Amino acid sequence: MSDRDGTEDGEPTCPRHPTVVAYVRCQRCGRPACPQCQRTAAVGIHCVDCVDEARKQARPVRSALGFPVGKRRPAITITLIGLNVATFLIAAAAWGSEWPYRLGLTSENWEGDPWRILTSGFAHFGILHLLINMVVLMQFGGIMEVILGRSRFLVLYGLSLLGGSAAVILLSDPYSIHAGASGAIFGVVAGYAVVTVALKRPAYDLMVLAGLWIVMGFFIEGFSWQGHLGGAATGALVTLVLVRFGKRRPTVRRVN
Repeated sequence: MSDRDGTEDGEPTCPRHPTVVAYVRCQRCGRPACPQCQRTAAVGIHCVDCVDEARKQARPVRSALGFPVGKRRPAITITLIGLNVATFLIAAAAWGSEWPYRLGLTSENWEGDPWRILTSGFAHFGILHLLINMVVLMQFGGIMEVILGRSRFLVLYGLSLLGGSAAVILLSDPYSIHAGASGAIFGVVAGYAVVTVALKRPAYDLMVLAGLWIVMGFFIEGFSWQGHLGGAATGALVTLVLVRFGKRRPTVRRVN
């Protein structure tokens, strides 16, 4: 005689590997599990099928703000950095040193070229300008992407970019060209400040640094204080809305 969990001579075998005799049984389903299919659990040994099923049924791990915790690899942040670097290299090869002026934004040229509202957020006036922005984006974008999740982070970044462009259109001199990812990045930094306040964590150093950046824009030539201010205000507002309407649920750990 034989059954699905045993050989003809009655020895139990692993359902996944019928030729392997297995005397250890899963603590959940009771089926035999060979060493290859055994998974150590909090209580006893589970088979790989039960572990996979538990993972599918487990609720997602949520942050202290109630958002599903994003993956540790900040894919959106890395993609945005890649787009900024690619734009710098491709546009420079196509148009030379004048390329930021072809993609940059003024308070007047957006009417004829509305796409500049977006492209100005990916144009940079030099390698140092690009490098500084990308370093800050990697630092704060990577953190905020994990906290908010990829889709919410992308919304925060995109709306902050548009908010910075809107401030340029409304407040800037019509003859000054504006370009750079700093408007969107200021939105991300402002969002991080909102999160730290919501979690009652110290954010003094961050706020001082962001404040200095905004103040420098008023006095140092080449800083777009309009874009910085518009991006920061938009980012703070967007994050406040996300925090206010985030679903607060208790943290649930995934099964290993």
